[in-house]
Formats: sequence, structure tokens, C-alpha cells
Amino acid sequence: MVRSRKQKSPERSGSAELVTCVAWYRAEQWPRLLEVSVDRSELERTYDEWQAMATKGLADLARAGVWARKVDVDVDELVEWCRSEGRAVDGAARAAFAVLKLRQTNKEQAK
Repeated sequence: MVRSRKQKSPERSGSAELVTCVAWYRAEQWPRLLEVSVDRSELERTYDEWQAMATKGLADLARAGVWARKVDVDVDELVEWCRSEGRAVDGAARAAFAVLKLRQTNKEQAK
């Protein structure tokens, strides 16, 4: 989970606030994510284990009053982005990519 930039929450009125984004992976792509990640030993072994951990993390954030957004991550798109940026596929790159995707989504929605 990563902190992103300030933006307005649709659930709250008022000024912009810090938003947390969570890279959200697809079950069918989990084996590919493990294959390409240089830090695969730090990831959960199965998608179900990861999803349980990520869901609990989202619930914990919500209880703490933190607005968190799931960001759909296509693993092949992540790999291509990492190649173009000269980065290894690791936790920092996955987090940076999720923030980038959140910003792209926000720009598209603002149009």
C-alpha cells in the first residue's frame, strides 16, 4: 500500500486529502507476478493468501479513517513499464506503478 497525492474523496466534502492506493492484482496473473518479481520471496505464495492480506489491510485502513483505493494492475503492463523505466519489478516499482495508474485514472475521470 502506498500513499498517493492529495485529491477529493467522493465520500467526503471539503478540501483535498491524502489518498492511499493499493495495487490490486488479478488471480490469473498471480503466477506471472511471482515469476517476474525480484522480491518474490516477500510476496504471498498464493493469490488467495495475498488477497486475504490485502483485504485485511484495506479494512484496517478504513477503521483508521484512511481512504484507500484499489488500483487494478495488469502484470504485463507493469513489466513493460518497469522495462521502459529501467527498473526491476520489486515492491518499490509496484508501488510507483500503482500511483501512476491512480493518477492516470484521476486525469481520465476529470475530463
